[in-house]
Amino acid sequence: MSFSTICAVATGGANGAVSIIRLSGARARTIACAVTHRENWAPRHQYFCTLFDGENILDQSLVTYFQSPHSFTGEDVVEFAIHGSPYIKGRLLEILCEQGAVPAQRGEFSQRAFLNGKMDLLQAQGLCDLIASGNKAAHTIAMTSLDGKLSSRIAQMKKTLSELLAQIEVRLDDVDEEMTPLSPAFIAEQLNSVLSHIQALAATFSVGRLIKEGLKIAIVGAPNSGKSSLLNTLVGFDRAIVSDQSGTTRDTVEECLEINGQKIILTDTAGIRDHALDPAEQEGMRRSKRAMAQADVVLFVLDSTRPVSDEEKALWQDIQSQTGKRILLVHNKCDKPTTPCTLENQNHFSKVAVSCKTGKGIQTLKDLLTQDVTQAQSADGLMISNLRHYESLLRAQTELETALLQLNKNAGGEIYAEHIRRALTDLQDLMGEVTPDDVLGIIFSKFCMGK
Repeated sequence: MSFSTICAVATGGANGAVSIIRLSGARARTIACAVTHRENWAPRHQYFCTLFDGENILDQSLVTYFQSPHSFTGEDVVEFAIHGSPYIKGRLLEILCEQGAVPAQRGEFSQRAFLNGKMDLLQAQGLCDLIASGNKAAHTIAMTSLDGKLSSRIAQMKKTLSELLAQIEVRLDDVDEEMTPLSPAFIAEQLNSVLSHIQALAATFSVGRLIKEGLKIAIVGAPNSGKSSLLNTLVGFDRAIVSDQSGTTRDTVEECLEINGQKIILTDTAGIRDHALDPAEQEGMRRSKRAMAQADVVLFVLDSTRPVSDEEKALWQDIQSQTGKRILLVHNKCDKPTTPCTLENQNHFSKVAVSCKTGKGIQTLKDLLTQDVTQAQSADGLMISNLRHYESLLRAQTELETALLQLNKNAGGEIYAEHIRRALTDLQDLMGEVTPDDVLGIIFSKFCMGK
């Protein structure tokens, strides 16, 4: 397959001391010779070179040459480590294009690596996730894809199904019935083995998605219950205004932070009560309810120094009616004399007593917020966070469940063999082995420009 030679900045957009410009393609070495006036290049060696702009000097650079196929893309690659001046970066790209290169599209370097067999699609998407990872948990998931652990698990599933399918199909072609029939128990054992791995991996998606995108947490409660103080304590600085006056917070206040290695998107909301004082407070409460509906976890904050009000009981009922989210009861101001809590069904939910003043209970609260991450991980640490991966696994799971159903009904081998074949195709799509070109284009278009 023939490609043009492409170039792009491989480092971030912010100005820094050093930037890297990557050149990949059949003419990479020739173009590097023209720019540096250097002819001799040893693979995987770095050279201190002068970069020329016509007769003038553009910059002095460390230049590295990677010879095909021993490079990231599998093509000849040259990388220029230059000073981070926006002018130098822009002008060098212009010079490279004048010498025959073309600007790279988003993800084109990674796409060429995939097409040249340097990585499979799971590894390529893991690389994209690794670049975007902003916390330890997201980094760990991305690395399991990039280093091939996830690919190895899928490859083992494919191998089991392929070998089983081959044994079934060869017997379908044995019209003289010379071969020993396969035991239905053996077929079921093989299918259930793969099915259990698929189900375990698919089950990690809900938490994997939260790790990748961030756990959305809404802090809700009545006015003056200490919601803003709790936000400030969790983020470690005075992000929200705190006042003894009721109803200080009129709008939602959002802050992104990391707790126990996990990305958290924390939203402090306006206090919710039956009778708003003015239109601004009414709008604030509408936004609070919207944040609560969109949250993965709701922290219902109570002032433990006072009895639970009727308004708080009504809000508690509203929170319980929202399905699909965790609810934590936070009894605030526990450093002061407290009163008993009288909420309905309160013992069915996790609760923690905290003091924003002394810090008591804050680490316990953090551990409760992130406990689902460690509990949802599979024994080998493999998780998925990509929707495309999840949907492919679900399709394969459905096909294998149908194959087992047909097997139990004593249907002909050609019937359940077709479902096994479809499940195998779904796993191949996961690896990028049968993925259409237009789908690949969409996937790689989400990568950054120089990767």
